[in-house]
Amino acid sequence: MKAFMTNGTFEYLSKLEEQHPPFILMHNADTAIAYYEDDKNSSIFKTSRNYEVVLSQNDLQETGFIALTHLPITDEGAPIFELELKETAKNITDHPGFIALRLLRPSKGGKTYILLTEWRNKYAYQRWKNDKGMAIEQKPYSAGPAYTNVYQVGEEEA
Repeated sequence: MKAFMTNGTFEYLSKLEEQHPPFILMHNADTAIAYYEDDKNSSIFKTSRNYEVVLSQNDLQETGFIALTHLPITDEGAPIFELELKETAKNITDHPGFIALRLLRPSKGGKTYILLTEWRNKYAYQRWKNDKGMAIEQKPYSAGPAYTNVYQVGEEEA
């Protein structure tokens, strides 16, 4: 399965969604992101970040709260990282408020994986993060520091 993302304004991406199959529209104070999955190798977006879906747990919902954790990984360490994250994912999926998870491997030219987790709301995400969270620590296969961006899913608040 392939995954595709693009950035833009909430208004532009909302109009784009009317012309294409549904996708997840997430936003924060700085930007909006459109995300969808497909078996095709090409994206509907003019400017797209393309990924392979390495791990998928549950269906993404059109409402909720999404955290995108960017994890730079060395080429040599990628297999170990993927195996470790598949084991760690079991701890995430059991947490209250969890909706869905995706581990996204960059299709080409990139070393930064994305761990997408969707939660019922930002409070469920915060509880998980404060309780167990992702231990984002420098591992031998890390190619740099990890960071997380968070987004509301669905309608933009007035």
